[in-house]
Amino acid sequence: MGEGTVLGGSISIRGMHMLPTVRRSVLIAGILTTLMVQVARAQSVSPQQPPAARSAADAIQELQTLKQRIDQLESQLKSGTGSEKPAAAQTATPASTAPQSAPDAAKELEALKQQVEQLEAELKKPASDKTSGQPAADPGGSGQAAAEQQPGAPAAPAPVDLQTPFAYADYTWMNSIPRNHDEVLDGKYFSGEFRVDTNYMYDFEHPIDHTLIGTTEGERTGEFVIQALNVGGDFHAGNMQGRILTQFGAVSTAVPRNDASYSQGQWDLADAYRYLTEMYAGYHIDVQHGLNIQVGDFLSYIGLFSYYSFDNWAYQPSYVSSNTPWFFTGMRVQWFPTNKLKIEPWLINGWQTYAKYNGREGVGGQILWRPTGNLDFVFNTYTLGRDVLGNDKRSRYHEDDSMEWKYFENPNKMMHRMAFSLTWDIGCETGGGVSCMHGNAAAPSQNFEGIMAYHRWWFDHDKFGATIGGGVVNNPGRYLVLLPPINGANATTGSPYFTENPGDKFRGYDYQLTFDYMPSQWVTWRVEFTQRGANVPYFSGPGGITPQVTPGLYVNTGDPTAIVPGFSPDLRKQERRFIFSVMVKL
Repeated sequence: MGEGTVLGGSISIRGMHMLPTVRRSVLIAGILTTLMVQVARAQSVSPQQPPAARSAADAIQELQTLKQRIDQLESQLKSGTGSEKPAAAQTATPASTAPQSAPDAAKELEALKQQVEQLEAELKKPASDKTSGQPAADPGGSGQAAAEQQPGAPAAPAPVDLQTPFAYADYTWMNSIPRNHDEVLDGKYFSGEFRVDTNYMYDFEHPIDHTLIGTTEGERTGEFVIQALNVGGDFHAGNMQGRILTQFGAVSTAVPRNDASYSQGQWDLADAYRYLTEMYAGYHIDVQHGLNIQVGDFLSYIGLFSYYSFDNWAYQPSYVSSNTPWFFTGMRVQWFPTNKLKIEPWLINGWQTYAKYNGREGVGGQILWRPTGNLDFVFNTYTLGRDVLGNDKRSRYHEDDSMEWKYFENPNKMMHRMAFSLTWDIGCETGGGVSCMHGNAAAPSQNFEGIMAYHRWWFDHDKFGATIGGGVVNNPGRYLVLLPPINGANATTGSPYFTENPGDKFRGYDYQLTFDYMPSQWVTWRVEFTQRGANVPYFSGPGGITPQVTPGLYVNTGDPTAIVPGFSPDLRKQERRFIFSVMVKL
């Protein structure tokens, strides 16, 4: 019978008789067992001889043997005799000594046909496939055999998350975004967070009272300072949300002093809230890509830089960031219509306030758009807030916009990434004795204009980083200038030594040069040089800004709103300092 007849024809097995010959059953079982061993050897690679030549020779010989065996079986079927169990059964159980039926013979014939097809397919394979050492298939379907044969094969990439907002790309390169890729304290209901920020400021002026002016990112010079210690994290159970993060260290004094809203009425919210930087609860609604409704105290996005120095490209932010809000108290709704867009309206007590100055809340919001993994655009707006203590007619408006662009990345280079950020702000106050523009003696112009830009380089697989940047600002009326703490002055008291009245001029500039050593994703060692200047004396000089009560003793004296006899703060128009810091985030 020809090959084509064997492979393509059909055979009737009706009327076949059983073969009672035990000897033939045992003999054929032995032949089939030998054939199975030969097939297995033909599909494997022997380390003793060239695999390609051996596989081909064995397969050709096996094919001829199987053809002969199939002819014998079909002849027996035609003559009405049976055969033993098919080869597949022989591998599972011992050869049966009982006669077999015609259906059993047909099953064996079909199994042998499949073996012939496999051998022919093996012969058609290129020699490179036969010698690769890889099995043709994983009979178990688990892929374990392939995994054992290819221990160095890369794992399949994880599927891209297209539902969670902004999860489709890696944004850890951005200014104001933490660079951690892993969470070490993540749990089912709580994801913990731990931060430490320490610094040592070397001021070229060496102020005698060790006091730094005009920033919330440093308070003391010539000393080791624990700038911030934050412990807390996120709670998540079902659709419920919650976040709390403590605020210990120098920042718990430096930031609340710039908010005078707590002075309106009773209960000192500055003391009540100062040791918590974030505290809010919320609810998530599964609509489109998510909708969050949150109430409490949350971070402000105005000014681009993060409140936490670990997240930033530089330690000392420019005026545009340092002089704008770090937090808001109120309610926000985060709506994600797509995985690349967030629209977030706010209803808040005021401009970086714990309480409300007057009878009207501030209204604002943010639009955040990240069209690709290399681009980020953010637009922040604040309106209607009446944020001047004792003046319920003056309203504040502010627009803060930023963009960030990662324009180069090649992980095979020593310097493997470059990116820059650009931020521009414009705002004003109107009413209550001032005007946004075109002011006069009765109502001077009171506005804010500022811009800052930063460029960042990464080296040696994120082990090193460098940043250069800075900015300029113009703020007539000084309503966003951080008041120097002369003799203990704060936003509530004001100071006769540095006024913030309508018409008072203030223009400033600054720049930073930063170098980072990042041995792991959890820690940054940073050294930075910063220089800042102003058109009026504003920064601490060698004599400091604290009255001297006895030789060598400098402490606050009397009312900060009054002139201290015989005392004059030493203010300069320029500041230069080195910043050494270690920052940790887990």
